[in-house]
Amino acid sequence: MENNPTGNFINQYQLNNGTEDSGRDTLRDYLVILRMHWVAIALIFAAAMCVTIVYILTATNYYSTTTSIKINKPQESILSSSIFTDFGGQQADRFIANEIDLMQTYPIRQKAAKFILDTLQTIEDKSALYYLYSDPENISQGFRTVESMAKLLSDIVAIDQKRGLDVVTLVAESPSPIEATIISNLYARAYSEYSLELSRKDLTNTISFLVKEKDRKMRDLNNAEASLEDFQKRSGLINLDVQSEQLVNSISELDKAKGYAQVEITGNQTKYNELSAEIKKIDPQLVTFLEGELSGKYVTDLQAKISELELQKSIELSNTQTQAVRDKIIGDYEQRLQPLRNSLNEKVMKLEEALYVQTPEERRELIQELLLAGVQRSESKSRLNIISGMLGKYEREFSLLPSQALELAKIERQRLSSEKLYLLLEEKYQEALINQNARIGNVLITDPARVPSQPSKPKKTIVLLAGVLIGLGLGFGYAFGRNYLDRSIKNPEEIEKKGVTILAWIPSIDTLKEFKGGSPDELVVLNKSTSTAAESFKALRTRVQFSKLEEKPLKSILVTSSIPGEGKTFVSSNLASSFAIDNKKVLLLDCDLRKPRLHNVFAADRFPGLSDYLFSHVELEDIIRDSQNENLKFITAGTIPPNPSELLGSVQMKKFLELLENKFDMIVIDSPPLISVTDSEILFAVTDGGILVAKAQKTPIDVVMKSANTVNNINPRNFLGCVLNDFNVKGSYGYYYNYYYYYSKPEQKANA
Repeated sequence: MENNPTGNFINQYQLNNGTEDSGRDTLRDYLVILRMHWVAIALIFAAAMCVTIVYILTATNYYSTTTSIKINKPQESILSSSIFTDFGGQQADRFIANEIDLMQTYPIRQKAAKFILDTLQTIEDKSALYYLYSDPENISQGFRTVESMAKLLSDIVAIDQKRGLDVVTLVAESPSPIEATIISNLYARAYSEYSLELSRKDLTNTISFLVKEKDRKMRDLNNAEASLEDFQKRSGLINLDVQSEQLVNSISELDKAKGYAQVEITGNQTKYNELSAEIKKIDPQLVTFLEGELSGKYVTDLQAKISELELQKSIELSNTQTQAVRDKIIGDYEQRLQPLRNSLNEKVMKLEEALYVQTPEERRELIQELLLAGVQRSESKSRLNIISGMLGKYEREFSLLPSQALELAKIERQRLSSEKLYLLLEEKYQEALINQNARIGNVLITDPARVPSQPSKPKKTIVLLAGVLIGLGLGFGYAFGRNYLDRSIKNPEEIEKKGVTILAWIPSIDTLKEFKGGSPDELVVLNKSTSTAAESFKALRTRVQFSKLEEKPLKSILVTSSIPGEGKTFVSSNLASSFAIDNKKVLLLDCDLRKPRLHNVFAADRFPGLSDYLFSHVELEDIIRDSQNENLKFITAGTIPPNPSELLGSVQMKKFLELLENKFDMIVIDSPPLISVTDSEILFAVTDGGILVAKAQKTPIDVVMKSANTVNNINPRNFLGCVLNDFNVKGSYGYYYNYYYYYSKPEQKANA
């Protein structure tokens, strides 16, 4: 049995389309329709107006209040000497978006809930309040708990950014104007205090770290000065010549940079370890992914180039005090540094977006901090490597000094290095102290909410106008709906008339439920083998087996649909089951790598699965699962990949299918809908046959024809035909109902 040739198929479709276009109603037909249904239109309009008037009279008035908050970008960490001009997640709009996500997290809602409940309970006239009570319709139930209020805030408070500004508006609604004002203002206060606490906590940790490092460097400086004084007494050599002094000054500048880079690495590593420990509780793979990206050649090369230029700039600046020369040096180096910084910024932004996709909203701030700490740690390590390399060059010059001058130069180098690093740490320490004492946070409440005098909703005029329009719309819709051409498929003949083969129709599960008196499992072939649905799948199995009479047997079958929700997974799983009960070794493969559902049918974990195997993360034995039938195995989709189409079209996928064909008698593949993505087209080209699933009363006939044309254009011999799913047999007529009645009623009588 072969499908119709592509040419006849398309011509038939075009012919039918032309007939349908010529039969559309004219304007006169529409007027006739309205006249015929004027009573129904009038009744529907009257009912709509009654509902509208009742709603206006009984609807609860809601008051809206708005608090405006200005959010400034936080200061850079004291220990950071970042090479970024503007870290990816801190750019204006992205930074504000991150802060809005933070404001919506549970810790801030919980803090706001405590403030709100404490304040509302102090109001004398509590009868005017609404959300204070756990049941506003029955205030005897008592006040809300903090947890209940925190959950409620996510529904009654809307947070948004003013377009183009670093201002966020916080809008609260309540039937009580006073309550709405309190909620809006105290939510803003909770966020402001939370932000300040985080900022001060970070500064406290930094100060503690700087104190330890500063004390250690002071001891090194004291030891170096004592050694210098002792040498000068012994040798009588007080000063170095100008060239030696300049060499020692350059080396000490590098020593200072090296020492501070080590301090930065220690501080950033400590913070990174703390944050990564928290992230690993969510998803350990995120930390591994970040480590791999930060240690990649592109990032490390950029950081090395930037660090080298920064150090060269610092050395040149240390050898001159003339402001004009210093300005020229800075300008020349910044011109070379800026393109490198921009490239690194762009890479970090992409990395941040990739991490955000895999992270829950409430944990994104933690991910951002981890990424920043990781980048700064990597940057410090790169700078340390560059400094060590540059020091090697100076060390060779240093070793050529006369022996006595060399000893003095070593001591002077140690003293200068310790002094410069100590002074740098002292500067950072004093800066941290000033910030801690002066820190008022980066959040400013610029416009607190005020008690509104008028409700914000319902807007009665608009509601009344909407009622008129809805009443007329529903009346006209009813009239035209009964005459308008419904393009969804009603029965198998509609598909056959288009020239497409119908392999089988599957009765509606609701119909089965009515006849059998229960909720059937999706695997009807295995769980209800005598049902009409199971018989339909057995018939489908037989027709599939004889749909292609060729030398090579049919080994792989693709099951797809035009649009989501047509039951392709239901059909593929039961088709595979029908082959399994026919004593064939069957593998059911989930190739829907976008919205997989096969694992739910078998109550199994989604991963490891197909994508994990194709990425060589697991072995074949790890992904093949057993089912309740020993002949039926299945493979789930696995981890959702970022590039499903490329993965399914890869060489690895083709080799994988060849491997499976050697191990199994039949492979049934569940794939994404054809209209949505190209995945099914890719798979159709590498399988032996394809089945298109359509759903009765849902799938438009035009969509089915478009899908059928698509697969016919790829390989008309491989298109086996259509399966009409969820066909309501009882609502049909003729031999469909007789067929169902014949096979269902005797079984019911036997069971009775």
